[in-house]
Amino acid sequence: MLKSLEIKRFKSIRSLNIEFGRVNLFIGGNGSGKSNLLEAVGLLSACVGEGLRGNDLDRKGVRLSPPELMKSAHKNADLPKTFELDAQFDCGVHYKVNLTSRENDPLLRFFSESCTLDGAKQFGQSGAGTSALGRSVQHELDKYRGMWDQVKVAYEFPQKLKGIFSEFGKYAIYAPQTDLLRGKRGGVVNTPPIGLHGEGLADAALHVIQASNNGRNKELQEFSDLALDLLWLPGWAKMVRVGKINPKLVSKDIANPSEEMVYFFDKYMHEKRNTLSAYDSSEGTLFLLFVSILIAHEEAPRYFALDNVDNALNPNLTRKLVETIIKLTDVVYDKGYSFGPKQVFLTSHNPTALDAFDLFDDNHRVFVISRNEKGHTVAERLQPKEGMTREEWNVAKSGKNLSQLWLDGAILGANGLDL
Repeated sequence: MLKSLEIKRFKSIRSLNIEFGRVNLFIGGNGSGKSNLLEAVGLLSACVGEGLRGNDLDRKGVRLSPPELMKSAHKNADLPKTFELDAQFDCGVHYKVNLTSRENDPLLRFFSESCTLDGAKQFGQSGAGTSALGRSVQHELDKYRGMWDQVKVAYEFPQKLKGIFSEFGKYAIYAPQTDLLRGKRGGVVNTPPIGLHGEGLADAALHVIQASNNGRNKELQEFSDLALDLLWLPGWAKMVRVGKINPKLVSKDIANPSEEMVYFFDKYMHEKRNTLSAYDSSEGTLFLLFVSILIAHEEAPRYFALDNVDNALNPNLTRKLVETIIKLTDVVYDKGYSFGPKQVFLTSHNPTALDAFDLFDDNHRVFVISRNEKGHTVAERLQPKEGMTREEWNVAKSGKNLSQLWLDGAILGANGLDL
């Protein structure tokens, strides 16, 4: 798990050190820097993944901003030549990278890197040279690819290091779009098992549904069932299946009529008219299906972000969805599963997302993101004062839910600037 990340000189973040839990929720005003935090984690993942080329960042959901715009440019401060990401993982891995850019070069490039495991140096590169496991690396490295991706096969690195970088290197930021979930627009799935915006929904859903019905792997079957239970929360669907497109049931407005289609069965409708394709189904239900795939699909990244977790959901469903994400992430840890999410990053503008969190549980954290008087993005963890009991906390918030405190303006920074 990514234990902490110190970010320096990246976009609106001048200097910020943040310690994470298993499930992390970022709230705050528009333009406060929530997405910048998700992208900082995405860039860190790219550095230990395939690299910094446009396609590499695009697959992670990181905006392809001109490199110069990725470096902080606050008033009354020097324009930096580099920005820095300094990460600590809970397995003893410490990875630090500085990235830079050159004029007329559309890509970021590596300026320096260093990695240690339990204090022992594993690899690194800088102007002073390049080394791996104490030996000098003689061949020239690609400046757009991380050192790890170029030396991991040639050297006998510890399995602990290989494991964390392999999983964390697949991190991606997801932001589903209704037209893609419905099949109204097509797209390439460049981040299997499902696209960042919902591409390939039917094929990915079929895999999870089959896992739910397959008794050969009991643990995966039970976990898939728990994830698919999200679909029944809106209260109208009784069954879901994936099949060929039936022209009698599916609009001609579908982008790819040769592909598979998701069908829901409405429990309130007549048996001869109770089948709805994804095209005609509730967008909230489609979003819940998307999240269930991210949670339960064996090929889904074990580290991921959901930008706007309240997408298309009413306040009650937003809370229940976040509760489920927290519950199933805990199940993965408690059972030691080799599938399912290990760490999740969420953003939301819906106050009820807060009500899913137990602020006394250190594994689940809420951060209020805002801009200070200099315009720097800052993060304040929302938590009871040290030593405070649950009873004292309840009295302090006058018995109100966290969502009500947000709406009342009692959580400083949650609503952005007071204009």
